[in-house]
Amino acid sequence: MGGALPRPGASILGVLVLSAVILATPAGRRPFWSSDEARFALLAQDALDHGRWLVAELRGRHYLNKPQLFFWAVAVASVPFGRVTEVSAAIPALVSSVAGVAGVIAVGRLLWGWQAGAVAGLILATTPLYFELSHQVVPDGMLNAWLVWALYWLLRGQRAGWSLTPVLAFYACFTGALLSKGPQALAALAAAGVAVGFTEGPAALRKLRPLLGTGLAFGVAAIVWLVPYQAWSQGSFGDQVLGGHYLTWYLLGAILPRLTALYAPLVSFLPWTLLAAAAPVWWRQSPDAGRRRVALWTATLWLLIAISGNYRSRYMLVVSPGLALLAAEFLTAQLAGRARRARNLASLVGGVFAVAAAGASALSPLTRLVGDEDRVYIPEAGWERVAIVALGLAACVVLVRGVRLGAPTTGAVGLALAMAGILLVEGITYPIRYTRAFDVRPLTVAAAANVAPGGTVVGYPGLRLSYDFYLQRRVVEIADDAAVRARLATAPHDAFIMTAERWRALAPAADSAWRVLASAPLADKTMVVVGRSTR
Repeated sequence: MGGALPRPGASILGVLVLSAVILATPAGRRPFWSSDEARFALLAQDALDHGRWLVAELRGRHYLNKPQLFFWAVAVASVPFGRVTEVSAAIPALVSSVAGVAGVIAVGRLLWGWQAGAVAGLILATTPLYFELSHQVVPDGMLNAWLVWALYWLLRGQRAGWSLTPVLAFYACFTGALLSKGPQALAALAAAGVAVGFTEGPAALRKLRPLLGTGLAFGVAAIVWLVPYQAWSQGSFGDQVLGGHYLTWYLLGAILPRLTALYAPLVSFLPWTLLAAAAPVWWRQSPDAGRRRVALWTATLWLLIAISGNYRSRYMLVVSPGLALLAAEFLTAQLAGRARRARNLASLVGGVFAVAAAGASALSPLTRLVGDEDRVYIPEAGWERVAIVALGLAACVVLVRGVRLGAPTTGAVGLALAMAGILLVEGITYPIRYTRAFDVRPLTVAAAANVAPGGTVVGYPGLRLSYDFYLQRRVVEIADDAAVRARLATAPHDAFIMTAERWRALAPAADSAWRVLASAPLADKTMVVVGRSTR
């Protein structure tokens, strides 16, 4: 195994520490802009303020679309801070991401040895999608961690002859996933069934004790989640959420986007995709039962997520651990013949890609090719561009040197360390650009300062939940133009937050006392706060 890593314990600890540093660098250093993130911060704050732990409220209504485990974690992490903050809200996602890396190390070590596990952990931690979601206040990282450890216990169960303890541990992890994000966790049951059924035969499925395991899992979920939501909603949870939201979310939608989503993990897993692409040559040469189970588990998750009627790129996060494991096994295995030549070629192509990608990221025209929210990842300062290009060159050199010396693990570790350096640069700088582009706080300060205790902050026609978080009060959304015009005439203690374009359309008919109190460019629009002048 050319270019072996140092001692097992030190290597694994080093991977975990490096992962924690990479993933923690941007955590809590940018304001909330996405309603998805602000939603869980608000739910956690509601639990802390009003004790609504079972069924929290959002804008005055019971929130029933997601189970509670993630916002519980945000609330608990926020207790030492006194209230939910950007930092405290990011802690559960960060801890989950490091736990996911630890789970991948454990799976790799179980199947192919500690070196494959350590490399798999490095690969996962240095994957851009994993970095991007590691500090976002959304439950995808927590779901991913539970599923990684579910895979570990599934494989442990097979190794132990399907004894009860690892099987129950698998279902415990499934329960955690179910309480983190709801029905998406059901894909784990399908993945486990496919992985076991296609390697040991359909008769082996009974060894998973499906009736006992799912009975316990759904029993806990019913007590904690399903029954309280159904009771508090007076029976509407089943129809409106389980049927009307979950089923339609998954089943409805155009066919073509479902097919195009199949390639998404190949892009989000770059640059490691290039090295993993050659692995099937090795698989044909040396079949391995553990590898096949990981591949089947991963492919099942991949397919079930891709065909979702309302696909989101972050849903593919749960595919990354399996890809990291398969790539690491290929990069650390003792190869010969065609498989070795394929790995060498993949390493050389990966080196060329590293230089090309680093060079492209340093080009200013690249900003025009990406969306508003992704644009913040494009480096601006000269030192950032120089650092990223230098790290890309270093990755190329190490990969090529690994091929020449017959040390593929050294090349993989070198690429991972270069990626770690690039992500550290991004972790330091991108929150600054994000804040500059999406900071709603000045608008909320102006609105709060000009609303009397009995007044209302109105969003027209709608407003992101991030405004509620910083206002520390509920925003009232009004979509009807006539209702807004009437309120402008009769609500002297209110404040409005809307686009500058909409205010220009409303201003001629509004009382002259209304004026713009603050404005800020956010994404591709200019937002304004409108209030009554006291002068």
